[in-house]
Amino acid sequence: MTGPESPPIGTAIDHARNALGIDGGQPVRSWSVARMQPGARGYLLVVFGPPQCASGIAAVDPSSDEVLEAARLPGSAPHALLTAEEAMQRAGFGPDTQSRLVWDPTPASQSMFYPLWELRHAGRRVWVDSVRGEVRTTLETARGGG
Repeated sequence: MTGPESPPIGTAIDHARNALGIDGGQPVRSWSVARMQPGARGYLLVVFGPPQCASGIAAVDPSSDEVLEAARLPGSAPHALLTAEEAMQRAGFGPDTQSRLVWDPTPASQSMFYPLWELRHAGRRVWVDSVRGEVRTTLETARGGG
C-alpha cells in the first residue's frame, strides 16, 4: 500500500479517478502488482473509498498511466487486501519470507483486481489469495478423470 503518492503514482491514480468519475475527496489506497509472465509489465491496483466500503477499483499501467481495467463498486462492501504479514501468517511462514503481489490469469485468479501474494521461504513457494486468504501450493488446476 502506498503512503503519500509520488508524482508517477499520483498521476496513475488521477487517471483511474477520471476513468471512473470518482470525486477527488474520496480516500484511495494502491498496491504495486508484478506480473508472473516474463516480460509482462506490472500494474498499480487502485481502490477508492474507505476500506469498509469500496466505491471503485482500477488497474493502471504506471509507465503509461493507461487504465487497463476499471469498475465502479456499490460502496457497500470492502475490497481490502491482506498485508504481506497477514499472508505469511496464513501460510505459516516466518518473518524472513520474501513476498510480492503478483498476478497473471490462473485458476487461482482470473481478475487483475484479485492479485496473489507470492511467498518464498526456506525453499518453499506458495501463493495466498490477497482478498480471501486461501493458500495454494500450485497455480494449476487438478485434472479429474472423465
